[in-house]
Order: sequence, then C-alpha cells, then structure tokens
Amino acid sequence: MKKILLAMFCSAMMTAVFADVPAPKQAVKKDIPIEQLDRYMQRRKINIENLVWHDPRNGKFKVEGLYWFEKEKRYHRFPAEAEKTVPAKVMKLAGCTAGGQIRFRTNSKRIILAVRNTSASGGATMAPTGRSGFDLYLGTPGKEMFWNSGRPVTGSAEWMDEIFSSRQSEMREFRLNFPLYNGVESLLIALDKDAEILPPAPLADERPIVIYGTSITQGGCASRPGSAFTNRLSRMLQMEFLNYGFSGNGNNQASVAKIIAQVKNPAMIIIDSEANSVSVATAQERLPVFLDILRAAHPTVPMVIVTKVTYGPRYGIGTPALKKVFQDVYEKRRAAGDKNLYFIDGSEFWTEDFHENTVDGAHPTDLGFKQMADKMYPQLKKILNK
Repeated sequence: MKKILLAMFCSAMMTAVFADVPAPKQAVKKDIPIEQLDRYMQRRKINIENLVWHDPRNGKFKVEGLYWFEKEKRYHRFPAEAEKTVPAKVMKLAGCTAGGQIRFRTNSKRIILAVRNTSASGGATMAPTGRSGFDLYLGTPGKEMFWNSGRPVTGSAEWMDEIFSSRQSEMREFRLNFPLYNGVESLLIALDKDAEILPPAPLADERPIVIYGTSITQGGCASRPGSAFTNRLSRMLQMEFLNYGFSGNGNNQASVAKIIAQVKNPAMIIIDSEANSVSVATAQERLPVFLDILRAAHPTVPMVIVTKVTYGPRYGIGTPALKKVFQDVYEKRRAAGDKNLYFIDGSEFWTEDFHENTVDGAHPTDLGFKQMADKMYPQLKKILNK
C-alpha cells in the first residue's frame, strides 16, 4: 500500500511540474520502442525445434559458486537452515545468485536459456542484464572470451533467450554466470538434440575462495554478471569464488560468520565489509568476533582484509576512522601471532579519475570493477603461492 501511495504521489508531482511545459510543435511518436530502431538491440526469434531441454540439477553440468547446491538442489547462496539464525534481510539477499556459475563442454551449435527469476527485472541504477540476466564465456580457463548476455524481459520474471549460436558443431568450453541481484527459481538449458555434454576442464585449484562483503562484493552495479570483480577474479585465478556479498547488510554479523565457516577447505577467505560496517563502535565490536569464528573453523587458511574503494565526491573520499579500525584489527592480530592474516588497501585500487568509476558515486561501473580485479589479482596470487 505504501508503494502504491508513493507512486500516486510521485505521479501527481510530475503532472504538476510539467503542467506549464508546452508540448513540441511536432511531437515524436511514442509508440516505437528503441529496440525496433536498432537491430543489435532486438531479441531474436527463437526456434526450439530439434533441441533438448536440460535441467542443471540433473548432474550433467558443473554448478559452482553455490556451495550448498549439490545438497539442496536450489540456486541459493545459503542453506535453508540459515533462515533460523541469520537476519531476514541477509537471507533475502542470499537468494540472489551472485557468484553462481555453470561450467560445461558441449558440441551444440545452439544454447538457449529458459529462466524464471524470483522477481521481475527492474531497478534504477543497474542494468537488467546484470541484475537479472546471465552471461556466457567461451574458452578454456585462463583463455575465456565473453560471448553474449541473456536478456531478461522488463517487468517479467520469466524470459527465454538464445545466448549462443554457431554454424559449426565442435566441442567448446563454456562458463555461464548467474544473475547478481535477482534469484533463480528455475533454469533450463536447451542444446541440440544430438549434442554431447562433458565435464569442464579442471581449475588451477579446486578449492574455493570465500569472499564476504557489501553491495560491491555482490556485484552492484555491473552491467552483466561476468563484469563483477569477483567473477573477473574467478577467471583470472582459475578458481571458484563463493560470493557472500550482501547489499547494504555486510556488517559482520556473528550469525553470518557461522554459516560461512561451514565451507570446508577454502583456499582463502576475503573480508571486504568496511563500507557496511555502520560505525566505528559497531566495527570494533563485531569485526574481531567475525574473524574469531572464521579462524576457529580454519586455523591456517589465509585470510585477507580488504578496505573499500574510494567513493566519488558525492559521498566524500572516505571515513578514515572506520578504515583505521580494520587496519588496527589486522595489526593487533598479526602481532598476536596470526601470520596468515593479510591486509589490502582498497583505496589504492582506483588512482586516476576515481570519480569516473561509479554508477552513482559508490557502486562501480564495469571499468571500476576491472581496475579492482587488476589490482587485487597479483596480491591474491602472491598470497596463494605462499
């Protein structure tokens, strides 16, 4: 009801604002969608003859980035039992499939997706292709190339799109990235009737990297899933990433740490929660407990504290006092003997023209995400090599 009243109020306000604005003498026709004017924006007609639909839950595809998928067969970042302990907002956000990927090989000449998202595609600051869509990469790990995006239908939770087509039938390697800011209720992948489905090439390290953090960690506001810095790093490092970025809610809750601590044998754990840490007092109280829970579960796993990127001038350059909390916690724990704890200063990710790297003053563009990944990669690689 509140949303309806707000919409009515905004509509009335806009009517009043434009009441005295004269209409153009030669009004432009408003019934022609831009997509009809540009063939590259048009959704192709899909012929589903001679195709077979596959459900990724049947085991023929390798699903990564969703740790509890094999057990629960649902596209969710947390197990169902987490609903009993973690905040409702976090559980809702955990239903967004950020970091989820499907890797496979096939000789199919066509790949078509049929998707039912958990909610209709929308949002003012993020492209539907990033919020609710999938995107596809082609090539072996380390040599992958972006191919195409699956485009949601505006205002609808259900959509179908042809994401790959070729005249030649040959065995190819694919990586399909899940939506960043929407959930997936169901997914079907159509391939040629006679196509083979084979396991993907092995990764450089089969252990996952766990990353916890904020909306930026989750992927806001990448134009498509593969552009988010975590997905970029998964390709660069050839490793699986478990993305536990929770938009506006990555503020180091102990209950969340206990769920993340269930991940077995991670190669690394990254903490990127400064931007959501609310206040100095809250960070001082929660961060040490959060780290204690993870360290108890993984005594020797490398843990990396990353501070936030430099926001644009709209939000101010930063909050030095909050960043100092993270630095102080790191230094105290290192001095106390935790030699597997590391620190990366996120304010060094964007150097020149940092204010150009966001959509809204805070959330990165694809360029901002690329610069983040490029700066983080050598530092993470060095730690992993140890």
